[in-house]
Amino acid sequence: MNETTDRETSPGAIEEAAQDWFLRLASGAATAADLADFKAWREADPRHAVAYEEVRDLWNDIDALRPAFTPGDEVEAPADPHRRRERRGGGAHPRKAAVFTPRRVAAGGLLAACLAVLALFLGDIAVLLRADHSTGIGEQAEVRLPDGTLAHLNSDTAIALAYAGDRRQVSLLRGEALFEVAKDPARTFAVRAREGLATAVGTVFAVRDLAGTATVTVIEGRVRVQAPAGSDGALPPRDSGKLLLADQQIAYRDGAPPGTVAAVDAARATAWREGSIVIDGLPLERAIAEIERYRPGKILLLADTAQFDRVTARLSLQAIDSGLEALAATYGLTVTRVTDYLVILR
Repeated sequence: MNETTDRETSPGAIEEAAQDWFLRLASGAATAADLADFKAWREADPRHAVAYEEVRDLWNDIDALRPAFTPGDEVEAPADPHRRRERRGGGAHPRKAAVFTPRRVAAGGLLAACLAVLALFLGDIAVLLRADHSTGIGEQAEVRLPDGTLAHLNSDTAIALAYAGDRRQVSLLRGEALFEVAKDPARTFAVRAREGLATAVGTVFAVRDLAGTATVTVIEGRVRVQAPAGSDGALPPRDSGKLLLADQQIAYRDGAPPGTVAAVDAARATAWREGSIVIDGLPLERAIAEIERYRPGKILLLADTAQFDRVTARLSLQAIDSGLEALAATYGLTVTRVTDYLVILR
């Protein structure tokens, strides 16, 4: 092996390449060709995947930013991705940051802003590499599937297709999608989300996978929801699961059967297709999380919300920040913008 190859395959070179890939993918400017090149690099050597995961693990926990805005005791500093990480078992000691007091919030905010920009566009790369179609945060798309079905992808959504023989199957890898299913009695249409399956012949329904819960909402027709549905791709028995009609909804989590069928206003539940989101009686934390799905970056809620009423509101997706400010004012909260990608409510 020559000297150039030795340098390229040394632990230091691999770690540096992993950091470069992380920053490129986190920039928000990565193209489909970049993703293909990254996949080739990652699969070329098992050490590449390990090195990349180590770099990502150091930087992708945005919740570690909270101490930067809260006076308190000494806190652990985020690790530096350009400083070689000690190998497991190496006995490395974490560095400590100075105490963040009110007078030092500005410095903490600057640190947080830098971290937030890095973490902003860094979705689950493994998901993006598996996806046939995807959208970014705040983006929506319509996709015509091979059988003529129209898939509407909501913000930060990814789907993968598995069409074979008499089966039309879509995997919802993350996010939310609404399907206007092309009728084909000879081939059922199924959407797999988490460990469950929603099956129809020709109908309109939406599937959402967020915060560990999959939710199926029927707009037209009938949909059968089965969970757990197994991982071999085979359809469960037709008489298993629960049957949903129009304006009905059901949810399930991994390893558990579907819950109770509930009546819903399907048009309100899928209002994102019409350019708005409807928040109906959610705690403030969950309402903020829902808004956060539609804007790049992070919203940090630094307030005791125990005394706050639940939120009911309709917000325009074209003016999501104005809606956020109006909601904050309703609860007497101030809005601080550290960057376009980091907003603090307190």
